[in-house]
Amino acid sequence: MSRQKRKMSGREANRKIFGRTVFLLVVFGVLMFVPIIHKMWYWQISRHEEIEQMAVQQQTSEISISADRGTIYDANGNKLASSATAYDVILSPKAIVERQTELQKAATEAAQKGEEYELINVVDLIAEQLPGLLEGTSSEDIRKRCGDTTRQYERIASKIDITTEEAVRAFIADNGLSQCVYLTPNAKRSYQYSTLAAQVIGFTNDNGGAYGIEAQQEEALAGQPGLLVTAHNAGGTDLMNFFQEYFDSQKGSEVHTTLDINIQKLCEDALASAVEQYDVRKGGFIIVMDCKTGGILGMASNPTYDLNNYAEVIDPILKQQVEDGTLTQGEARNKMWRNKALNDTYEPGSTFKAIMLAAALEEGLVNENTTFHCTGSVKVADRTIRCSSRRGHGVQTLAEAVGNSCNPAFMEMGQRLGAERFYTYLERFGFTDTTNIDLPGEGSNVFWDAKNFGITELATASFGQRFTVTPISMITALNAVVNGGYLYQPHVVESVVSSDGETTYNADMTPVRQVISKETSERCAKILEGVVTSYTGKKAYMTGYRIGGKTGTSQTLVEDENIVSFAGFAPANDPQVMVLVAFDSPKMSAPGSDYSTTGYIISGGNMAAPVAGQLIANTLDYMGFEKEYTSDDLSGGNVTMPALIGTTEDEAKKALEVKDLTFRKVGDGEAVTAQCPAANAPVPSGSEVILYMGEEPPDGQVEVPDLIGKSVEQARELLNERNLYLTASGSSSYYNSTTLAYSQGTAPGTMVDRGSVVTVYFADSAVADYTGREIDD
Repeated sequence: MSRQKRKMSGREANRKIFGRTVFLLVVFGVLMFVPIIHKMWYWQISRHEEIEQMAVQQQTSEISISADRGTIYDANGNKLASSATAYDVILSPKAIVERQTELQKAATEAAQKGEEYELINVVDLIAEQLPGLLEGTSSEDIRKRCGDTTRQYERIASKIDITTEEAVRAFIADNGLSQCVYLTPNAKRSYQYSTLAAQVIGFTNDNGGAYGIEAQQEEALAGQPGLLVTAHNAGGTDLMNFFQEYFDSQKGSEVHTTLDINIQKLCEDALASAVEQYDVRKGGFIIVMDCKTGGILGMASNPTYDLNNYAEVIDPILKQQVEDGTLTQGEARNKMWRNKALNDTYEPGSTFKAIMLAAALEEGLVNENTTFHCTGSVKVADRTIRCSSRRGHGVQTLAEAVGNSCNPAFMEMGQRLGAERFYTYLERFGFTDTTNIDLPGEGSNVFWDAKNFGITELATASFGQRFTVTPISMITALNAVVNGGYLYQPHVVESVVSSDGETTYNADMTPVRQVISKETSERCAKILEGVVTSYTGKKAYMTGYRIGGKTGTSQTLVEDENIVSFAGFAPANDPQVMVLVAFDSPKMSAPGSDYSTTGYIISGGNMAAPVAGQLIANTLDYMGFEKEYTSDDLSGGNVTMPALIGTTEDEAKKALEVKDLTFRKVGDGEAVTAQCPAANAPVPSGSEVILYMGEEPPDGQVEVPDLIGKSVEQARELLNERNLYLTASGSSSYYNSTTLAYSQGTAPGTMVDRGSVVTVYFADSAVADYTGREIDD
């Protein structure tokens, strides 16, 4: 019994031992596999994407392919900036090593067979021949890059031209280097009009858009880059034929601007000519704005640069300053890249008086019958502030005060307005903030703090001095003065269209607010038109165009330096274009002189006004606006033709400008050999005369054409074709296409001398039958 029990106890012991063993095996097995499972989870699940990415990076190489940048257009669909396919040249250092190994093996095999074999050193071949094909590379640099086997590829040239591309392809093919050197597509930016609107458009560099629209619209223009993925072996050599995948790039969006290349060219030509004519030392700016939308039709800044070679300093003044050490190359570039019309601020001077006029009229503080008494100076606190007329203007009406640009009159308006309301109008006209134009780098206007704005500050601010504004802010506010009172946000981008044709952006041309009433705006426009017809802005007057505006001359912080400006608009009865012209620091003939080195009085009326007037006339002609003549334009106003034979073209031009005459040149001689009309002959003011430069004038008399039923412009053209001149007479205030000739002083068919003046009588088409007699209403 006890023996049986002992046997049972032995079995139980074995089972217990076995159970414990199994249990321990399970426990130890679990303890061993848990870390393994954890690691498997960690590598296969938790870090799957990371490890997969590492594997891809180890097994492939990638080359980014630039997207074609979106095209920039002007308002008429002309390309301002576009991209074309170009190519980058890529080296594969590891492929070069592999190729050299292959050549060495081939040389060894040839030697074993007793055959001749010329062993080429691949690095020497590439380093010695590629620099001759690729401008800007050197043998030393390429040799160094070939030896850097830690890198998958080296980009040694970017955006090569088609001639270079063909030469590189031939070099690769002739030497069996397809895996060592290869070409990848890229995009090259080109600017069709070179210097035109350079500061507005901006340029691109390796980081994308720089300056202007290129920078502001970077996200839209850049597009999505493509990718070239190539497999490589364990040694890192690219296997171009084993695995290669190309992900196509997506072209950037098109940007359509408000700029018109024809108006832009008018701006830039006018600016460049004036800078030379007046010996302007620090350049200038011109802005042309659409009065009805705030769209920028033209914006020119001088000095300028070539967008296709943006690092080169081309301005003669800047080049000289670099050569004599006044400026570094970098400083000169920053000056030419800078948009003076947008980035800089200046004292607006008397152009700001248009703002004061609008505020005073709107508040009912003055009217057309208000008079001011100017003695030549005003005592304000402890200061004496003088007028431009040291003797004073005496008693003058509002229109006369504006026309004379009388400082004391505007100080009186400022006092009536008061500091608080003055600041309110600054805010309403947008001066206390930026305009938020869609270009980068807009400057900020600088005014006194309200708490520091005392009686003296109010006095000087009333005529536009001792504060600074950006030109874009100034023209935006001036536009609101005359366009019905509406403040628009200026803009240069009209719309953005994606590569698939979807319009993703349209400019909002809704006015920001109405600053003054339409009635006040019309009154301002009428008074400012008088400035051009009769006062300080009369050199902006152009026959056939109703132009209004305001002159300005302000001192800078630098002694003997001034900014001269003119703000103009037309047609005055329904403004369509607003122009702001300014020249920074015309050089004085001597310290403190009122004259430039080229003989012009340094003032906005003498320098900026004539440039702005001609620009406005040219712009309206281009836009197709009909000329509108005043009765004074056509009622006679004859001047005496100067004697010009023997003078140079420049001398003749100056003599004719004094008489308010323009000229047409015939021939290319250095001096005037004949003129029409003859010296001392009467000729209507504003006419175009003919100067013969080495050419002989035609002989004989000419026949007077039949002008009955013709408009003023038609009659003028018919007479000018025969070298005859028009004097018009009639009762209308303004003459346009509906004003027709009903009689002429010299009968049709009469033979007269060239240069003769023919008097023609005009009336509105509703009150004449054009048979030579007037009809009563």
